[in-house]
Amino acid sequence: MFEIELTGCTPEPLMSYLKALGVFRLVAEQADPQVRLSWRGGVATLHSNLGKESLLSYFLDEYRPTPIVAPWNGGSGFQGGGSDPLDAISASTVDRMKLYRTTIQTIRTIPLGTTEKEQILAICRNELPDEVVNWLDTCFALGLERVSYFPLLGTGGNDGRLEFTNNFMQRVADVVSFSEIEGPPKNSQAFLSASLFADTLVSLGKSAIGQFNPGCIGGPNGIQGKFEADSRVNPWDYVFMIEGTLLFAGAVTRRLGVGGPMKAVFPFSVESIAVGYGSATAGEETTDGSRAELWLPLWDEPTSHGEVQRLFAEGRAQLRRRQARNSVEFSLAVNLLGVNRGIQSFSRYGFLKRNGLAFLAAPLGRIDVTPRPNAKLLDDPQLHAWLDRLRRACSDKDKTPARYQSALRGIDRAMFAFANRSEQGNDAPHKDARYLAEVLRAIGRAERTLALAGLSWLKDKVYGWKVRPLCGLSAAWLEQANDRSPEFGLAASLAGVFGAKNGHSQIGPLREFIEPVEVTKFVNWQPESTSAVWSQRSLATNLAAVFRRRLMEANRVGLTGVPLDTRVYASRQDVAAFSDGDIDDDKLNDLLWGCLCIESPTSPVAPESIDAELPFEFSVPRLLLRESNYKASGDRRIRSNDAPNAKPHPDVFHALSTGRPDAVRHCVDLAARRLQAGGLLVHGYRNRRQAGQSLAIQSTLSAERLLAAMLFPLSDSDLVQIANSVLSPPESAA
Repeated sequence: MFEIELTGCTPEPLMSYLKALGVFRLVAEQADPQVRLSWRGGVATLHSNLGKESLLSYFLDEYRPTPIVAPWNGGSGFQGGGSDPLDAISASTVDRMKLYRTTIQTIRTIPLGTTEKEQILAICRNELPDEVVNWLDTCFALGLERVSYFPLLGTGGNDGRLEFTNNFMQRVADVVSFSEIEGPPKNSQAFLSASLFADTLVSLGKSAIGQFNPGCIGGPNGIQGKFEADSRVNPWDYVFMIEGTLLFAGAVTRRLGVGGPMKAVFPFSVESIAVGYGSATAGEETTDGSRAELWLPLWDEPTSHGEVQRLFAEGRAQLRRRQARNSVEFSLAVNLLGVNRGIQSFSRYGFLKRNGLAFLAAPLGRIDVTPRPNAKLLDDPQLHAWLDRLRRACSDKDKTPARYQSALRGIDRAMFAFANRSEQGNDAPHKDARYLAEVLRAIGRAERTLALAGLSWLKDKVYGWKVRPLCGLSAAWLEQANDRSPEFGLAASLAGVFGAKNGHSQIGPLREFIEPVEVTKFVNWQPESTSAVWSQRSLATNLAAVFRRRLMEANRVGLTGVPLDTRVYASRQDVAAFSDGDIDDDKLNDLLWGCLCIESPTSPVAPESIDAELPFEFSVPRLLLRESNYKASGDRRIRSNDAPNAKPHPDVFHALSTGRPDAVRHCVDLAARRLQAGGLLVHGYRNRRQAGQSLAIQSTLSAERLLAAMLFPLSDSDLVQIANSVLSPPESAA
């Protein structure tokens, strides 16, 4: 078996990829059923019983063109002008054109002038020869409600005024003899060698190429020395390209979860999302800016025609039970399932509006197929349902405020970046966490935008709300997206703070104090909320406001102190970093809102035990956040269930909100006196007779940031460590 490198057939541009498929399909169906195709070194490779010379001879002397017709199009030649190519084929005498002649004759018996387009499509599907059916299935799919057209072939074999089938017949006439007594047309062999192997310089004739090869469409500045270049094409390129499209025969399938009872599904075709390439703009996600995207598979193992047919027939990437609908979902499916089909990478194309009003197949990059088990985290029904609603709400680009569109694009960009990052090897899990954390940040920014930009835009007359708060994300996010940053640890601890009860009275989880929601079994918007105090202020200001509000509501329902029960605790070193201002506030803000959407873990998550010294001015009042007993045990103190000797009082924390220049010193003094009243002596007093006097703390910490830091929940063991760091040893140890 020969290995023939088709150096003229590369993955980009689209014409070249389709050309490789056309050569492969024709050889398999007409010359060598054992032929295989692979993509190696950036070119298509045929593994065939035909040698290079035999391959050239087959196409020159034996190739039988597929009857490519579109009688439903006005420019096809069947409905008026442009009939010369049809007449030439009908008058041909070579056996290789017999099927084409029969097809044209059959079509000319159809009363096209008095028949609706949809009826013509159905008649062609029923009456034309079986050999033409794959072409028809590539052009369109007949559904129960409407006809769907494959973006690869425009709107049924034409793109605006450019008719593909009539051009195909003209190009066939350029390279195939229609008479038994004539040889191949002039330059056909040179064109063929140039098309397959890029080894021959040929002078190309003028011919429309359409969307398939943007570099050859001509236009202004398209050539040196002229104001405008002509569109030129190798006729064999065009013939092979159209022949290659037949591997993309679509099908109408009934599937659960799609947006209607029936949906036309074409191989590797998804809705366009403007991410992953430099020129991406929001306008390219609209019907006017983009028709769709194609993700075309590349494989390096020799593959038979039947296997390639099956690959393209099932070319619908699945996410759980639903089909991937857009480029972001397809990129996730590629990482989950692509390796199961032996695909090495995908060449991504977008049918984007360029060059005025024309749609061109713009190459958008090569996407490698890499197994990423953590991609399952993004294959979450809750997340996709929420994104679908947000995407529908933002579908009208003219009426949707830019902030919502920007939030959605941020999620798309982050998810695409995770799915298509290049890092591999032993460091991959850590890198996965970094990218997943960026996705969580983008989700958080979107949730914050919805909550703080005013709920009026979210109201819907039929469903109540266009988009509801996101909730129910898997607790696995807390592990797999944890990039080990202090921001993530702090965000997770805050988001996990749940509600507290006192008899029949209760206060809600911390989420109700951050965004206007009501948390029950589900999470719903609550426009009348008086608990939510978050606004567009700084992070520290917002956290301090949440602390004050939670303290006030706790007192209202008869709870002592500030309830901060959680299953995810902050670490002392992270709280110290926050107190010192040594963190990224924007990142913490984003992650906090993202973590609010995650379910709490079923068991407590303790932070990694690292000895860290917290500021004295934080530690002393922090012991008074809830009633506790720190009893003596040797020369140290431990927590016990005895009567509390550390009793909270609102004035301790109100002191940090007074705006006084000495607010921090005043807070520490009040806290020290409260502790002394319970028999707990703070460092700085030489004996009990001096207790009650000012400790004269000179602090550089912001009073507001110190109050905000009080909100982070700490474990009992960390509180004991704090107690032993700021309290004098028990007297019994003297």
